[in-house]
Amino acid sequence: MPENDIDSLQFSSDVAICTLFDGDFHFGLAAFANSLVRSGYKGTVWAGYRGSLPPWLHQLPRLNANAHEYLVGDQVRLVFLPVESATHLAVHKPQFMLNLLENQARDCKYIWFFDADIFFRCSWSFFEDWQRCGIALCQDILYQVLPENDPLRHKWVEIGTDLGLGKPRPLIQYFNSGLAGVPAEYISFLRLWQRLTEYAGTMGVDLKRLTSGTRDMPFHAHDQDAMNIAAMYTEHPLSPTGPEVMGFRPGRSNLYHSVGPKPWRGSPLLRALAGVQPSAAAKFFLTQVSSPIRPYSALHLQAKKLECATASFIGRFYAKR
Repeated sequence: MPENDIDSLQFSSDVAICTLFDGDFHFGLAAFANSLVRSGYKGTVWAGYRGSLPPWLHQLPRLNANAHEYLVGDQVRLVFLPVESATHLAVHKPQFMLNLLENQARDCKYIWFFDADIFFRCSWSFFEDWQRCGIALCQDILYQVLPENDPLRHKWVEIGTDLGLGKPRPLIQYFNSGLAGVPAEYISFLRLWQRLTEYAGTMGVDLKRLTSGTRDMPFHAHDQDAMNIAAMYTEHPLSPTGPEVMGFRPGRSNLYHSVGPKPWRGSPLLRALAGVQPSAAAKFFLTQVSSPIRPYSALHLQAKKLECATASFIGRFYAKR
């Protein structure tokens, strides 16, 4: 794109999207950004990172010589922000969103967080409609139903009582923290989520890890459990969806969340020979890494697609039961 055209670009400030990544998750970020371009999103994506920047950045026009801001397609601005926190990046989600709302994205009306292994399958208009409904959350698949009187919720209520949070709302859904959409006026939800994360640390939880202990612990999946407790105690309206939105089960798969083996890691052929066939998310990932960002060479991508197709064929006849 000519430099004078880049200078004339305008990016909406009403909505902000953010994500966090490190290491080889730059492959997921590439597919995430490419799929977002295809969805029709027009605006900024804030990518918090630890370690090195992606090796494919030279492919993108740079928008700011004094900052790591790049153009993906012709309507998405991708901005990289270093993360100094020593906690696991997943645990850093509420703090990262708070920092953006209080600084770089303080004019936005709604902020979305998506894990960097999420890929868009639908039009961005779905999310524009969703964000009018309150705090957007998506039901998990492993622990999708957690009854109101489950012993784990009783432990969470004890924590809420210790913190003086008042009376919890009745909930039976358990939410996946890979997606969270929050109106800027409901910033107190993010502050509560962060407060609960910090409280987990005071209980001896190692916040440098993603999980610890067993599911019977109140903070087993640290960021996710803290978010679910916050959902119980926030005064703001929730807009939950079922797990099919993340592609966790058949239905309206608006997204694919690659929660199993990451599609950029290992060999799908070897996994197929061990009885694990490629997931729908892994197959979709390979359709999202050819443009505008190309994390693989054309030959490498062709080889990966062939290997995935072969693994899928094997999976038709041999799979773990």
